[in-house]
Amino acid sequence: MKLTIMTFNLRVNTPIDGDNAWPYRIRHATDLVRKAEPLIIGTQEGRYDMLRDLDQELSDYSRLGEGRSGYESGDPRMDECCAIFYKHDRIKVIKQGQFSLSETPEIPGSVSWDSSYPRFCTWACLERIDEPGRRFYVYNTHFDHEGQLAREESAKLLLDRIARCQEEEGLPVLLTGDFNSFPENPAIVTLRQNLIDAYLAHPEPIGRTFHDFEGGVEGEPIDYLFFTRDVALLETTVYRDEYEGKYPSDHYPISAQVLLP
Repeated sequence: MKLTIMTFNLRVNTPIDGDNAWPYRIRHATDLVRKAEPLIIGTQEGRYDMLRDLDQELSDYSRLGEGRSGYESGDPRMDECCAIFYKHDRIKVIKQGQFSLSETPEIPGSVSWDSSYPRFCTWACLERIDEPGRRFYVYNTHFDHEGQLAREESAKLLLDRIARCQEEEGLPVLLTGDFNSFPENPAIVTLRQNLIDAYLAHPEPIGRTFHDFEGGVEGEPIDYLFFTRDVALLETTVYRDEYEGKYPSDHYPISAQVLLP
């Protein structure tokens, strides 16, 4: 089963970004998605107003996932979602959920270690409509931007959940996210020791993926795609597209084409 999956930090909708604020970027973001044609997209920093814009513009996709509180709270800081978008004519949802990246994963909005915000992971078991029984899992997350201990413990928690998933169901797992960590960070090293890093299939140095609306390649990535070892990695693309001199986000989206067992 071949598919393309994308990770895309959308950058929150805030007026401090001026002419880079979300209302000026929505068309560029959707144009890029249409160009890449991913079957599945893991987004970060999408608030409910932004996600509703994407619902309208990308009508061939459905989405799942809630905000940090586990529901729409009205507080923009808590309403940031790690949403999963999927093409509903090709994929159906078998089950879904999310858990906090904390010492109490089942408590929505819980904070542990040195995390500056509640952090969490959205997950789903998905099935190909044209191949009943061909199922796989997608996890989408956003690590803390300040807490190093939180990043390391979050990586361990994710790996534990992924391992349990494989032991119990034997299904492949795809992981998307903004990990707020360079490749040498212990959190990323831990993930790379246990999972396949999509950048292995990129033909040139990755460069930075967070660019603060400035573009460029100098630096290192913080956005990643990882897969369990039963997944065959075929191709990886970093999208540095500009539209009318603007970028769709302050992060470059990354997609990978994979072959599932």
